[in-house]
Amino acid sequence: MGVYCERIVDLEATAADAPRLATRIIDWLVAEHILTRELSRDRMYSDYAAEGYVPGPNWQAITGADWGNGPVAIALGRNIFVEGQGSDTPAHATCPACRTDTVVIDYPGGSWEPDREIWAPFAAALSTWRTTGAATATCPTCTAATSVTDWRWSSDFTLSCLAFEFWNWPPLTDAFHQELAARLGHPLRRQVVKL
Repeated sequence: MGVYCERIVDLEATAADAPRLATRIIDWLVAEHILTRELSRDRMYSDYAAEGYVPGPNWQAITGADWGNGPVAIALGRNIFVEGQGSDTPAHATCPACRTDTVVIDYPGGSWEPDREIWAPFAAALSTWRTTGAATATCPTCTAATSVTDWRWSSDFTLSCLAFEFWNWPPLTDAFHQELAARLGHPLRRQVVKL
């Protein structure tokens, strides 16, 4: 069966706002008895947090199902979140200046690996962004150098400073996603990760 994680990524949280927003959401989930304040690493395999919050007695209220669950990890800091299984590179990146897609992995052409020459400058810029909070990537088509946070990446690849990882939970309800987005005041992206 494997290990499953539903990750909810805040698309607009800043590094400065993320801790406050995370605390607000945890306080709400604890008040609703969806989570407890107890921390655990059991059945959690996050790359972004050492421990997660243990489910509370009302955890099923946000899933509509009654099978297993694990901790909820909070990912803070500038991170790159990738959906799916095994890939850490986007299929494409869209330039914010000319709107041209740069193909990184040519899936229709039968490739399952990134074109290293195309990906290398993006990877370097993303590494700088993670360290400093600012970096530009140069478009191979129009040569405009724009912030990596302005580029549009394939939907499975997201830059963010805040995410919530529900380890081994049943799928979360749409109503919960809507409530979480309203409480955060930001758009969210749902990612599914399987290990």
